[in-house]
Amino acid sequence: MSDKKKAKKPAKPKISAEEMIPEGGLLGDGASSEASDPKLRTSAADFDTSAHKFDINSLKHQPQQAPVPAYEHLGELPSSYGTRKLYLTARDPHWLFCYWDLSFDQITEAERNAHDGKVFLQIYLSDGSRIQQIQITPWSKEWMIHANRPNTTFYAEIGYYRYDGNFEVISRSRLAQSPRDNLSENTDIRFATIPFKITFAELRELLSNLAKEGEALADTLARLQDEGYPLPFDHHGGQLLTEAERQLFLDHMEETFTKRIWIDSQEIVERFTKRFNLDNREGGHAWPPSSHWLAGSSMSSPFGGDRGFSMHVNAELIIYGGTDPGATMRIDGKQIPLDGNGNFHYHFNFADGKYHIPVEATSQDGIETRNALLSFLRMTATSGDVDATPQPQRDTPMGKID
Repeated sequence: MSDKKKAKKPAKPKISAEEMIPEGGLLGDGASSEASDPKLRTSAADFDTSAHKFDINSLKHQPQQAPVPAYEHLGELPSSYGTRKLYLTARDPHWLFCYWDLSFDQITEAERNAHDGKVFLQIYLSDGSRIQQIQITPWSKEWMIHANRPNTTFYAEIGYYRYDGNFEVISRSRLAQSPRDNLSENTDIRFATIPFKITFAELRELLSNLAKEGEALADTLARLQDEGYPLPFDHHGGQLLTEAERQLFLDHMEETFTKRIWIDSQEIVERFTKRFNLDNREGGHAWPPSSHWLAGSSMSSPFGGDRGFSMHVNAELIIYGGTDPGATMRIDGKQIPLDGNGNFHYHFNFADGKYHIPVEATSQDGIETRNALLSFLRMTATSGDVDATPQPQRDTPMGKID
């Protein structure tokens, strides 16, 4: 065995933390810009490196967080501001919408003061007649009311009944008017020819000294054309329709309106031209190639007449069945003939409307009876120029409900 000692490996030189960290710190990307600023320069003295000997990321400079703006500390919006305001408006001719700004505490206080512990929303007509009463809770904020009163003025109140029986009003709304659900009573029909080559600005300037106070531009133009006033363009002049044609047009418009209230002005012009055949009426005026307004109704169309494309549709209904050949059959109170096998059918024109039609069979000896009630509803909605297909004349069932 050799007496020589094993050679020792040379010891590794020790490196201090300061020598491990370059000037400016271990910042990675963008370190050079920070190293140039002494305030941002990082050294080992700034960190306790004993717990993170091999964690270089822990020695990186941590950027300061931007302060949170003051408006971020506003908190949640309140469910109510407690202004005690009550609003009422009409959604359509038959429905009202009501909402209010009363806090939870305000309504609970009213409940404590009420003799029965209840707070009510009450709807009145303008003359003070109450038509509805709805109990509300502290969580209630709005309500839909089916008033079913077109063209009517309403107001609303929120309150409670005191121990003496009187109604204590917390809040009252302003008046609200529901719209009408039928055609206007104004049936005046006036026509005006407005040429394409003249702008509305030019037309307004032309008629500014001729218009009456509060008169619309189309009404002024229609009046001047009816009076034969000389204008720098061709126009009809005078009324286009006879009184009989005028009434027929109104009836047609009312029928169209009840079927589909969203009819547009272009379709009105097309229907009107086709229905009264204005292009070919003997002794009448030709429909000119210009824009036409129904002045009384403020309706217009950029097209000068019927394009020739249309459609027609209709419906009929047959009720059929069978019973004993010797029985008596009645539909809607009318006796219906049976064939040799006891079969029957009842045919009628199925116009728009509701129908409740009773069907009854009575035995030949009159002792037994069988009954059925058939209910039908037809609602027609059209788009574009759609007419009713002609039908043979038939009696309308007595079971129709208007």
